[in-house]
Amino acid sequence: MPVRINLGAWSSVFAVPSCVADEHLRIASHNQLKVLLFLLRNNDKNFTYKALSDELRIHEEDVKDCISFWIDRGVLAEVSGELVPEKGSAQAQPEPEPSADKPEPKVVLSRPSKPDIVTAAQRVSSDEDLSHVLVEVESALGKPLSSGNIATLVMLYDTCGLPAEVIVMLVNYCVSVGKANMRAIETIGVKWADDGIYSIEAAENKIRISRQADEDWTRVRSVFGLQNVGSPTVKQHEFAHRWISQWHFSDEMLREAYEICVDTKGEMKLGYINGILTKWHNSGIVSVSDIQKKDKKKTPKSGKKSDASYDIEELMKIK
Repeated sequence: MPVRINLGAWSSVFAVPSCVADEHLRIASHNQLKVLLFLLRNNDKNFTYKALSDELRIHEEDVKDCISFWIDRGVLAEVSGELVPEKGSAQAQPEPEPSADKPEPKVVLSRPSKPDIVTAAQRVSSDEDLSHVLVEVESALGKPLSSGNIATLVMLYDTCGLPAEVIVMLVNYCVSVGKANMRAIETIGVKWADDGIYSIEAAENKIRISRQADEDWTRVRSVFGLQNVGSPTVKQHEFAHRWISQWHFSDEMLREAYEICVDTKGEMKLGYINGILTKWHNSGIVSVSDIQKKDKKKTPKSGKKSDASYDIEELMKIK
């Protein structure tokens, strides 16, 4: 008789890199996992950000942010305008050894799960610090907390290990940046736990860096003339912070790089602009006059190419 295995629903499966479960499941948000799984399942199809937004019922800017998350985490890479698997992303990479002079950070072993309503209520009634957190959060949000909200705060406190004072700082920070909702508080709180933000000093430093990155992106957005672009992605934050706070480029230099990009590519591409600014930074170019001096062509007798501060052929490879 014929031999056949009836796999049922398992007859249609698709691969997910093991590192997604081994390393990133504990910090990836619902939407980030949703976007990744959808792309992996439909890897033979092309989608615009708008199409993904409509298909998944996620705001278009959030879709971009989710994809940037997986690129930042080394699961995906953008090559020639396409998303491809990052080399080595299929297998989990070993965690680095903690240094001898630095305490080992707390680690959330799995995606935090929220306690049920009864358990959450019992925890609040038995822990004075946790009870105080609820009072402070209600005051910050300006409304009573639902049972689901309370469960989220208990999760951040018990499962993620964030101290009461850090949770209060987290909520006040979220309110100050227009993210006064429990979904944002949960997402950022889990990320703080993953980054080892377990003290007031660490939280203050994290908030300071985040606020500076916000200011840097606002400045970049103004220089580039960007409007109605939504919340900045992680990559946009990183680029802006690097160009302004670390490399100290002026508005004039940012605009120069922007115009070179648009003239060359026909559109704004932050990765291309970053390539131009990286080359300028490495070459010690800090002003437009420096660019003009660097870009002077050599005499025709030399038969050599111009010594340009940016090489169009090289930068054309940047997508």
